[in-house]
Amino acid sequence: MIDTSPAPSDTTLGKCAVALQAPSKQQEDVIKALRGAYGLEGSLIDRLGAFDTITREDVYAHYRQGFGDQLASELTDYSWQPEEKRVRATDRALTVPDSVGVLELESDRALVAWIPPTSFRRQWGAPRCLIDRLVREEGRWIIQGREP
Repeated sequence: MIDTSPAPSDTTLGKCAVALQAPSKQQEDVIKALRGAYGLEGSLIDRLGAFDTITREDVYAHYRQGFGDQLASELTDYSWQPEEKRVRATDRALTVPDSVGVLELESDRALVAWIPPTSFRRQWGAPRCLIDRLVREEGRWIIQGREP
């Protein structure tokens, strides 16, 4: 008899095993949006010089390009230094993942799994697999939150 059961996924990766599979065309937009959102901190730091000032509102608006209201506020609180009116250039809170896969995809929401780089996991005590909820907002995908 021929075994037709699916191959077992990597149990050490759990749901993040999907991040090792090639995405479909529909999934590529969601993956691109997730990577873009996680690159916002780096692009903000790169755009500003070491001594350039910025308002809290501008930092928040920058993060809202890829994150929901709550996450954008939290990231702004972390990144913006009110005393100097600058962004923190050290200890970045975000990293752009290489390995990303879509667990669920609807027209207005998605669950996306990704594997953080080892250095990021060590720095922040992050798990090996992270799962984010994305929603469509004004025609674009944004990260709304993280699944437990």
